[in-house]
Amino acid sequence: MAGTVAAVALLAGCSGQPGAAAVVDGRTISTAELARADEELKPIFQGAGTNDVLGVLINEPFATEVAAERGVGVSDEQALDLLRSVTEQALGAEAAADAEFGEGALAVARYSLAVTGLRDVPDAQDAMLEYQEKISAADVEVNPRFGDYTPETGVTAPVAPSWIVPEGGRDAAAVPEDGSTPAPTPAP
Repeated sequence: MAGTVAAVALLAGCSGQPGAAAVVDGRTISTAELARADEELKPIFQGAGTNDVLGVLINEPFATEVAAERGVGVSDEQALDLLRSVTEQALGAEAAADAEFGEGALAVARYSLAVTGLRDVPDAQDAMLEYQEKISAADVEVNPRFGDYTPETGVTAPVAPSWIVPEGGRDAAAVPEDGSTPAPTPAP
């Protein structure tokens, strides 16, 4: 019984915060916010994965804070304009006019604008260093379902525990992604 309780606590992740994709300095990024942002951004930011979006949602408040301190603050209106512009380029004017974006997607756009702004300030190197220091000092806990976080790499994909058997059984894990048959292993 105690083992079951411990396993459930481990799988819940993020300090027992149900529904949390990550907790950053006490601020919760919900799985719902992450899912919505991911869904809204996939059609316009080809190649961006869920881990990329989560990494940006973790780092965005630090980037926008430093940008504001350096005189290149970003508003939600600017973020929305960026999202609509990118949507128009990717999907056309009609799609851009109809597009609605939640807080997560706006945060991704604010991050993009803030980092771009920080690169253009006269003391860009100091500004980026300050931003990196804030990220490094943050208390970041990512739900293991989404992977691990480090300030250097962002959110890396989760690794399946060795005790999880892949779909199709143990032999399925040995099949290369190209579908070819692996070479037989000689018996001892």
